[in-house]
Amino acid sequence: MRFALLTIILMICVSGESSAQSQTIPDTPFPTAPAVTNKIVAEDEYAFAVRRYDPPVEVKTVAREKASYRTPEATTVALISAMSAQDFEWFRSLWDAGSLRIMEARDNELNQDRKFWTSAWERALKDRKVELTDRIESGDYVFIAYRLVPIAGSAEVVELITALKSQAGRWFATQELSTDPVLLYWKTPNVRPKRTIRGLNDVQK
Repeated sequence: MRFALLTIILMICVSGESSAQSQTIPDTPFPTAPAVTNKIVAEDEYAFAVRRYDPPVEVKTVAREKASYRTPEATTVALISAMSAQDFEWFRSLWDAGSLRIMEARDNELNQDRKFWTSAWERALKDRKVELTDRIESGDYVFIAYRLVPIAGSAEVVELITALKSQAGRWFATQELSTDPVLLYWKTPNVRPKRTIRGLNDVQK
């Protein structure tokens, strides 16, 4: 339930990279020695700093006309406030242009409209308070981690994270880093994730 709810609220990390279609490579018409397979491992390093809010910051929602976007935290509070107010237009205005195109295309593909999202936000935030927990800084980007905490009862705490970038003097949420290792693995910094960039098809094996 926790991960389903996380996906419904923002779909922050669900826009995966598109994979190339597998193509059939014809065999060579000339005789060759048996194929020798090798691989090259190229490692990328992502430096980041984690700054935990001490204590966690309870979010006080703001009205749209009083919202600020001058810091990553301010824009995150605006995002949460827009969800709380079920203000779909305000929420979408807080994302950069490239992210808007991604979100609109996904909505069209999955037949998700304004009502879908406002209903999801209402369910997710009902009887919960929101706390900012961590600020993660990496390059020109800032990630704000926060959690939805039940006010009463035994429901699970839901943890979320939003990537933000500065543009034209204000901070926007962005999906540019939806598959970024820092966003996905910041809690386990010593992990060494690998992905196959280019493999072998059956003809080459």
